[in-house]
Amino acid sequence: MSLTKNLESSVPKKTAHSIAQLPVVEYSSASVLRNPLGLLKVIGVDLWRCRGLAWVLFHRDLMAQYRQSYLGYLWIFAPVLTTVITWTFLTSQNIVQSFDTDIPYPAYVFVGTLIWTAFSAALTQPLASFTAGSAVFMKLKVAPEAFILAGFGKLAFDLAIRLLMLVLVCVLFKVAPAATAPLVLVAIALAMLLGGAIGVLMIPIGSLYGDVSRIVGMVVAFGMYLTPVVYPVPVAGWSRTLFELNPMTTVVLASRDWLSHGIGSHGPGTILIAVISAILFFVGIVLLRVFLPHLVERMGM
Repeated sequence: MSLTKNLESSVPKKTAHSIAQLPVVEYSSASVLRNPLGLLKVIGVDLWRCRGLAWVLFHRDLMAQYRQSYLGYLWIFAPVLTTVITWTFLTSQNIVQSFDTDIPYPAYVFVGTLIWTAFSAALTQPLASFTAGSAVFMKLKVAPEAFILAGFGKLAFDLAIRLLMLVLVCVLFKVAPAATAPLVLVAIALAMLLGGAIGVLMIPIGSLYGDVSRIVGMVVAFGMYLTPVVYPVPVAGWSRTLFELNPMTTVVLASRDWLSHGIGSHGPGTILIAVISAILFFVGIVLLRVFLPHLVERMGM
């Protein structure tokens, strides 16, 4: 069964009827950059109009993911718990060198893994959502951003549940939250924005070549060990330079400071990353609209 039929069968009849009545899209080879203001207006209007569809897609995907699972939403905690338990065991048994951390090590790993998960999931989500929705927006006048927004909605839902576990971790390991602890939400949002910006920029080439998603998977797995997720930043050497060049290092360190110490010294860095990420995300959305007719032509072949 096609994705279009799945979509129509999973939404209320009124919504499905509205989708069915959408006009057929006719893509043109003419560059949309000839009228940049008109392009921005179209993007803004489409984003506003697709909010209802994005909610329907989010609800459908969320229900479908856990419908045939006995443990259901408990699987949301599995990746973070696995990382925390693994590294806590390795350090406690002296299999790897133990690290001096400002907060208990399990809490240290949990916070780092939470932020890294937000980044890595947001990095891969846009391309996955775009590919999943291609069967629909290639035929109907549906903004592809609706599928991307739905993917981010599901990611935000998963992270919100994991935040509840962060509270439990702080209680179990006696981490006294600072007054700035709510800013951890800002760190999560920033990690999602940075990952989402890179993910949207990858769509034009990633939707045509499956190699991109495989390469990204390997880079993300390796990148975690160039980020202070499970151990601190090295004190010297070329490895320290790599850590400092990694923007996620600033985000992870800022999140731990905000949780247990206060503002810290990473505020200016996080502001710079937020500005650059917002610009990259905007550029990615514009480029997606520029390349969309060509992508639809190539994907429809």
